[in-house]
Amino acid sequence: MQLTAKIPGRILVIDDEKSARLLLERVLTRAGHEVVLVETGEEGLEQLAKQPFDLLISDKNLPGIDGLEVLRLARTKYPRLQAIVITGFPTPETKHTTQDLGAFSYVTKPFGILDILGTCDAAIGVAKGLGQPSR
Repeated sequence: MQLTAKIPGRILVIDDEKSARLLLERVLTRAGHEVVLVETGEEGLEQLAKQPFDLLISDKNLPGIDGLEVLRLARTKYPRLQAIVITGFPTPETKHTTQDLGAFSYVTKPFGILDILGTCDAAIGVAKGLGQPSR
């Protein structure tokens, strides 16, 4: 069972659900990543402007600026930033939009710990020029 990051990275997690944020923080930190947590899209954009990240993990449904808008804005300013959009309410339209916006992956809740770690490793590898984009 691979619980250690193959390529440690800096990850920004945006989720308005506290339990989801804390779960991701615990899992990703234990794997060796540096993790910053925020609750809103606005806070996420502020963090992106302050410091570099390899990976953005954002819930789709956020109060205010939603996760897809955060992704759209982030990809225009930070083209090497990889992104994973997570949602508890998946739709084909959201998945298609997420792909069109250049997200590395679209993950539905609940997700498996090993699955999210593997997806993060692959995304960070792409961000650091060590892997191929998902599709």
